[in-house]
Amino acid sequence: MLDKSLSPLQSAAMPAPDMRHQPEARVLWSASEGQVANAGVFMLALLLCWLVLPVLYALYRYLRTAHHVYTLTDQRLLEQSGIIVKHVESVELYRIKDLTVSSTLAQTLFGRGRVVLQSTDTTCPRLLINAVPDAVGLSQLIRDAVEACRTTKGVRAFDY
Repeated sequence: MLDKSLSPLQSAAMPAPDMRHQPEARVLWSASEGQVANAGVFMLALLLCWLVLPVLYALYRYLRTAHHVYTLTDQRLLEQSGIIVKHVESVELYRIKDLTVSSTLAQTLFGRGRVVLQSTDTTCPRLLINAVPDAVGLSQLIRDAVEACRTTKGVRAFDY
């Protein structure tokens, strides 16, 4: 509704509200990268436990993995990493073009997998979500969220 005190010229210069903009209302999924990704490093540190360097490296990998968190909201996918200095990578859901699910032998044994996202994002065209539980279910959740986000924003993807 326009303010009656504004002149017609002033009200015409005001931008129309964007009805397609939806604030992030909810978190759909959040998980940390699984420690199964570090299984080889942990085994090596156990074998060489009398040396200090492999144990320190294993501790570093443990902390790095524990602080690597993925969060899926209804608008974007966030990847937070870093032990002391935090780094956040954000990919808008409507930019995601393709999903691939795979896993290593160790990840399969522990019920984990990886999801690889291809997007049109210039800073992060490929995003790896590594060692997360139920990777197939996660890929379906991401796919549904991408479709809902595209519908809400009125975005269509064209391949040429």
